[in-house]
Amino acid sequence: MSHPSTRSRPWLQAARRCTAAAGCGLVAAVTSAQPPAFDAALLESIDAFVERERLASGIPGIALAIVQVGSPAHLRGFGDDGRGRAISADTPFPIGSLTKSFTALLVRQAIDAGQIDADAPLQRVLPWFRVTDAAASARITVRHLLNQTSGFSRADGVAPLLQGSTASIDELARGLGAVSLNRPVGERFEYSNLNFVLLGAVLQAVTGRSWQELVQTQVLLPLQMNHAHTDHDAARQAGMTALHRMWFGLPVAQHVSLLPGFAPTGSLVASAGDMAAYLQMLLAGGMGPAGRVVSADAVARLLAPASPPAVSRLLSTDFSFRYGEGWFVGPFGAATDARWHLGSLPSFAAWMVLLPDTRQAVVMLMNANTELPVNEVNAVMSRLPIGVVNLLRGQPVPQGPSLRQAYFAFNVAAALVVMAVLALAGWAVHRRRASASVVLLSIALAVVVGLPATGLSAAILSAFAPDLACVLAVALALLCMPAAWRAAAWSRRVVSGAGPPPP
Repeated sequence: MSHPSTRSRPWLQAARRCTAAAGCGLVAAVTSAQPPAFDAALLESIDAFVERERLASGIPGIALAIVQVGSPAHLRGFGDDGRGRAISADTPFPIGSLTKSFTALLVRQAIDAGQIDADAPLQRVLPWFRVTDAAASARITVRHLLNQTSGFSRADGVAPLLQGSTASIDELARGLGAVSLNRPVGERFEYSNLNFVLLGAVLQAVTGRSWQELVQTQVLLPLQMNHAHTDHDAARQAGMTALHRMWFGLPVAQHVSLLPGFAPTGSLVASAGDMAAYLQMLLAGGMGPAGRVVSADAVARLLAPASPPAVSRLLSTDFSFRYGEGWFVGPFGAATDARWHLGSLPSFAAWMVLLPDTRQAVVMLMNANTELPVNEVNAVMSRLPIGVVNLLRGQPVPQGPSLRQAYFAFNVAAALVVMAVLALAGWAVHRRRASASVVLLSIALAVVVGLPATGLSAAILSAFAPDLACVLAVALALLCMPAAWRAAAWSRRVVSGAGPPPP
């Protein structure tokens, strides 16, 4: 059952007047198509689409915010938080890597204040900063970090998460001396959490204040983001939704712990209403309820395409983009010129999309997720926000199977694979031939050795696709079973003096 909650913030009128009078805000897009009227009928069709997809996929709860300058924000909750409480516009959700745009905003505030030079070497602020290449270390600037063109790899940016690092921001930043860059500095875009960990260290060095204090006093409080938090423990006490990891298509509650050092790259918790306030400020060129939060020029630079063009596949959807400063810039669904970002872990997904030409913004927060890269199971997690954007543009929503439908095919395939391997293992044991055991053991070893070549590893699968990891683990164990059985039989015969079994 869905629970509507619609409201408008009093200060939005002032922000709208600033936008109309000063012309501040985002760069206009080139599209000339007229979107449908932002009225009750359109919002009702959007709500119906979201609820239909939520129910079909078994997602416990979703929060939605749609902002249009000149109109009250549309805020809506769907489903529940996994504990029986209805999702509302005020329910706190983790927003993951949407946090990066907040860190970039703090950096722009520091640049406005003359505390940071975006093009100065990073070592001017952090003289201890090193990677394995000393010359490259000296070339990296704050701008490279903001635009994700420093050369740090995505894999190195995920490694602390897989390791469960307890290092602080500064400790994590100071520990990069053993990390090698993936490519020359400034050559091209590669998304890495390490870029924003370093930006957090820069902010703390130039201000003498913690990242948490900076974002709280310079963004959350000025924007009256009253349900936002910088750590999950405080957010849980304030009613943060439970989070769910999909296991074979069923949502299973999961406790998520955040890394201290990853605060600037993915720690924030916020409600849909909070995020509406944040995006409204950006649409208004940096104006908040009590005045300017950041300069209009800073907003323009945050949202301007800066990196070389790139293509990435996120949640089974291909995106062509350039990266700004904490924002992807490029097409998003039917919008040819959008600013957007995804924040996710296997137990939640958060999306924010700015539509410059129509002065609109979309926020979608989900308290369940899957990153299973099989049969496009996870495509629904990108289809939902794309569908909302398409409806705002008067275009049809993307089509595809629900999570339950996609998982059904995966579950059937997984069961068939396990049964086939079990039959092979039983055949090998029954044959009592060493050759059969060796063949199956060789297959298992080939899978283990070849898996990293696909970009996956046991740690990544366990963290991001545990159901697939479970299937592979069972299959590998069954493939090894005949060899283990034969080794045990050999040991028993040797101990008893009967000699080794026949080949």
